[in-house]
Formats: sequence, structure tokens, C-alpha cells
Amino acid sequence: MKYYAHSTDNPDKSDWQGLKEHLQNVADLASGFAEVFSAREWGVMAGLLHDAGKATHAFIRRLEGQPIRVNHSIFGARLSRELGGKLGLLMSYAIAGHHGGLPDGGIQEGQLHYRLKHERIPDVAKIMPAMETPIDLRLPFTKRPEHPGFALSFFTRMIFSCLTDADFLDTEAFCDPNRNVARTRICTRKSDLASLRDALNDRLTNLEKHAVPSRVNTLRRSVLNDCRVAARKESGFFSLSVPTGGGKTLSSMAFALDHAVTHGLRRIIYAIPFTSIIEQNAHVFSSVFGRENVLEHHCNYKNKDVPEEEGYDRWRGLAVENWDAPVVVTTNVQFFESLFSNKPSRCRKLHNIARSVIVLDEAQAIPTEYLEPCLCALRELVEHYGCSVVLCTATQPALDDESLRSRLQQVQEIVTDPKRLYAELKRIKVIFEGSLTDELLSERIASLRQVLCIVSTKPQARKVFERLPERDGAFHLSTNMYPVHRRRVLDTICQRLKEGLACRVISTSLIEAGVDVDFPVVYRAMAGLDSIAQAAGRCNREGRQRGLGRVVVFEPENPPKMPWLQRCASRAGETLRTLPGEDPLGLGAMRRYFELLYDVQDLDKKQIVKRLNAPVDRNLCFPFKEIAQDFRFIEDEGTAVIIPGEPEAESLLQQLQFTENPRPVLRRLQQYVVTVRSRELAKLYSDGAIEMIQDSYPVLRNMAAYNEHVGLCVDESEVWDESSLIL
Repeated sequence: MKYYAHSTDNPDKSDWQGLKEHLQNVADLASGFAEVFSAREWGVMAGLLHDAGKATHAFIRRLEGQPIRVNHSIFGARLSRELGGKLGLLMSYAIAGHHGGLPDGGIQEGQLHYRLKHERIPDVAKIMPAMETPIDLRLPFTKRPEHPGFALSFFTRMIFSCLTDADFLDTEAFCDPNRNVARTRICTRKSDLASLRDALNDRLTNLEKHAVPSRVNTLRRSVLNDCRVAARKESGFFSLSVPTGGGKTLSSMAFALDHAVTHGLRRIIYAIPFTSIIEQNAHVFSSVFGRENVLEHHCNYKNKDVPEEEGYDRWRGLAVENWDAPVVVTTNVQFFESLFSNKPSRCRKLHNIARSVIVLDEAQAIPTEYLEPCLCALRELVEHYGCSVVLCTATQPALDDESLRSRLQQVQEIVTDPKRLYAELKRIKVIFEGSLTDELLSERIASLRQVLCIVSTKPQARKVFERLPERDGAFHLSTNMYPVHRRRVLDTICQRLKEGLACRVISTSLIEAGVDVDFPVVYRAMAGLDSIAQAAGRCNREGRQRGLGRVVVFEPENPPKMPWLQRCASRAGETLRTLPGEDPLGLGAMRRYFELLYDVQDLDKKQIVKRLNAPVDRNLCFPFKEIAQDFRFIEDEGTAVIIPGEPEAESLLQQLQFTENPRPVLRRLQQYVVTVRSRELAKLYSDGAIEMIQDSYPVLRNMAAYNEHVGLCVDESEVWDESSLIL
């Protein structure tokens, strides 16, 4: 009897894919993926067993078109447990979940151990000799006594990644050969990391040749040199502590490429917490390395819809599935949530993280309630999967502090003398002003020709902006404006600053995240010291003023009610009181601030690490599905309301109304959405201001509720412009 893995429309089965062929192909691919972290035999076994349950008459009838369901994965999972001993249970998770996701372990219905015991598959033939021989599975590492369960669960996800990616690629090669050929063709065009390093060195040499002589540029060259020297050190954890404006982006990439080439690592993963700067950094890297070598994986990416960009968009659509690219630029959310996911679509990329240089830009932005599991994951990647991690920030977050249960050990600082660097790059003076009313703050802003004011909430940003007596040269920025609108305003701001024109900006903290603007004066509402330091990075950024720039920190009239913001501001105040003689943005004060912050904060709010470390008995009951649901950097993501104020948005909405596959259209519409909370959505809906497309996608139809200066104004959604009511 011949068994099959996949079928075609041909009824004589002459071109169907045989099951033996598929199992061997997947075993070959998965073993190659797993060999990177010394687990080749795990990949072989996972590949040979994953579809063993398809060797049934029932599955053949299903391929022939009969409407029957065949649970084929549980048979291979059961074989894995029987042939692989105690550790075979780890592979049972991967095989049982290679379509639907890693299940929870346990004896309740639907959980792995229940399924292994109770689910039955009739009429199974053991078609591969390897399936009849017990295998001595061994872990490729020694478990740490403090986190034994975490290490085992992490390894299970990595094997799951190898299996799901291999299974998908072989299935794609058979079922969609054109797509597979496109993937293969694109892979052959990618450059090796040594070539990318040479391209970056050429760019840096050219920049240095044309740089205006200045103290700042001299210090940037010093940082770059330190990065090149440190790149020769052994793999591990590194910190790059450089003040804002010190050239971290290109210097950190120089370290990453030199380090990867020196130690034979495979790719660079650049993770950024803020979507507002990810495109900026990706553009810089693409201009150096060529777009075909830089994968942008973030929700703000927009297909260009022009012939010359078609090739890149095609490649990107394939590469985001498994991160098969030399340089990956992504978000913290995508990176860390994938490490704790249970879904094949999110986990396919994990095996390609092994033996990479991971640069965590703005490392202090890891949410503190998930800090412990994130640190545990980073330790696993460094200790067991050959990675190096660079903590790249102006405000190092004390992740090696002894009070942290999962602290990072032996973090090597790249800059030879960070204190001297911070002192020499000092371009601003911080002034603590006390309390300022919105009215007084507006008067202060109006009296200055060029000034940036950053507040902690969107309502205050709007209030202060609307109190400005003159709108000419005044700008507002917040997430109440859709991304295209924000970028347009930001371009205008940069141009006015360049031309020396009046420019008064009221913004939320979104402008702090790497946005390259340079103001002589910055006002900042009281916040955490890291946020104040980020704001200070927008002041006298290039050091071109004769004296120091001014950063004025003030207490707002109505402090934010969010507990997290209150806690950060409180710890900042406590730090400044206990270190009265310190530079408030210096290394000493910043470390003390984070120590105080971590001391009062629950660093594993969802008890991720505790739950994963619980199963150390022979049953190995890991709650993979539960943890994937619980590990969310953004708890209430809100609802995206589409703003149809531009021709492209209107055109995309027309497509959305009639398409059967909305995902590509929705991705492009991300540039025209404002995210609102549930109560705001309810008000818009009750006011009749939105229309639902396909019963799922809210569109703002009362454009009187979208102000050209401040964006979406939910409180004005009940008032309509008369002209919009005329049919």
C-alpha cells in the first residue's frame, strides 16, 4: 500500500507526493535547522514522525475528496514518546501542535497528555524503519538549576520552529512550486555578512570624509572605534552606553557585523521598541546594504505598488515567514512575543535566531512586568543557542543588578570610558521648574521661537496646543493622527528647523524615540529619568549652540492617572533626592533610578517563568498555549479606526469592501488608522460617526471629527459638517 502526504487534482495519483518522500524531506530540512544548535537528531526524528499518522486508509480517502477528518498528528506524537523516552515528550508537543500550535500539557481534555492517552487513529502502518527503533535523545546543553523547566520549554519551541518551517517549506515546494522557486531565487541573491560589513565600512569612511569637524563628530568616531575593537571579544552580552546623538545606530551595526564575521554568526537582528523609528533605521540600513539584504518586519510596512519595488515586496512577503535574511529589522513586540508564542506562524522564525547578533535598541523599553521572562529568554539564546546580545541605549537599565532573579551576567561594556563620553557629549542643562499650569506653559512656549514641549498624555498635548495664541509655526504630534499625517507634519517640522524658521511643537512622547530633530529648548513633563533623557536627546542634538541647550522639566497641572507613569515619575523624584550632586541624566543617577524601579515593580506579572519552571517531573507539563495567550506587551491594543482623508485611503477602502482576502489591503491601510480604546469606539459608534465595512472594520465617516492640526477628536464626533450631509 502506498501512502501520500499531499495530493493534486490528478485522480490517478501519479503526481501525488508520497508520504515517505515528504517525511524524509522534512527530516532533512529540520535536521539542518536544528544542527545550528547541536540538535540534529531531534530534527531528524521530528521530521520522520510528524506526519506518520497519514499512513492510513482514512487519510487516502480524505485526499481523494471524501469529507472526513483525520487526526494524523497525534500518532507521531505518541511514537515520539514511546521511542524517545522521557525527553520524547518534548517532541510530542512539537508534533502534536505542528498545525494548530503547541498545546498545553496536562490530563484535561484537549491537553497533550490527555490526547496521547485517549485519542485513537485506526489502521496506521509504521512505514519508516526508523520509527521502530528507540532513540537515545539527549539535550545539547546542561540545564541551569535555577531555571530547568524554562530551558526545556524554550528548547521545545526551537524544535517546534525547525519542524514547522521545514514542513511548510517542503509542502510549499510541492503545492506551490512557483512560490518556492521565487523564494529560492531570492535567497541566492542575498549577500554574506562579510560583504555587508565591507559596504558599511565604505559608507562610514565616506561619512567621516565629509563630516563637518566638531566635538560631537570626534566623539562619534571614538564610539565607532570602540565598537570595532570590542567586536573581537567572545560571544555573550554587551552594552553600548552612548548618549543620544552619539551615533549608536551605525556604530552598533558596525559592532554587530564585525562580531558576526569574526565568530561565524549568521545574521543581525535589530529589534526596536517604537514603530515611529523602525522605518527610519530600516531605511538607513537599506541604503547601505541594498534592500534585498534588509528585511523589515513590522506593522507599519507599506507595499510601494511600483514596478521597481515589486521584487522587494515579493521577497519581503516570503522572508517575514521565517526571517531568512542577513539583516532583520523588527519590533520588540514581534521579537519577544514570538519567543513565547505557540503558533506555527509566529514560531517558524525562531530557529533562525540561533547564532545571531541581536541588537536591542532602546533596551530600557522592555516592559517591566515582562522583564524576567524576557531576560530568561535572552540568557537561553546566549548560553545555549550561540547568540550575542547588544543592549544599545543612552539609559542603560541595570539588567545585571543582583536584585534581579534573572539578571544578565558578565555584560561587557563596549565603550572604553562611558563616564568620560557622557561628560564630553554633554550638550544640555536640565532645569527643574516646578508646577506649570497649561495656560502658563502655553505662554512659555509662545514666547520662544523654536521649542519642543513633550507631555505625557494626548489630552494635555491638545489642550496646550489649542491655547497657543498663534498657529503659524505651531505643530501638534500624537497618535490621534494617522501615521501618514504624522510623518507629513514631522517633515514640515524638520524643514522649518533646517531653515531657521519659527517652530513650536507640542507632542506626546512619540517624538522621543529616535526622531532626528534638534531644538534649542525642550520642555518635558515630569516622567521617568529614561524618558527625560530621551527628551533631552532632541535638544542641542548636534552640539551647534554656543552654550548648553535647556531642558526644562515641570510638573503638569493635571498629572497622568496611569499607575505606570506615576510610578516612573515617583522613582525619578526619589533618585534625584537621594543623589543631589549627580548629573540627573548621568550613568550613576540612571542606574539608581532603574534599581529603584525594579525594586517595586512586579517583573513577572503573569508568572511566566514560575509556570514554566514548575514542571520538572517526568510528565513535563508545560502550559504553552496559556503562556502564549498571556504574554502580550500591549494588553489592550484597542481598535484601529480607518481615516479616509486621502485618495489612497479611499481607494483601499473600495478594495476592502469587495475583496475576499482583506489582509493585504488591511496591511496597507495601517498607514491611515488611529487606534482608539473601547469606550472611545463606543462613543463614535453611538454618534453615528463610523461605518463598519464587512461588519469588522470601522471607518470614520464624520470627517468633522478629524482635525487637520490635532487628529481624531472623539469628543466632537456628534457634530457634523453641513456639506458632508448633502447627497
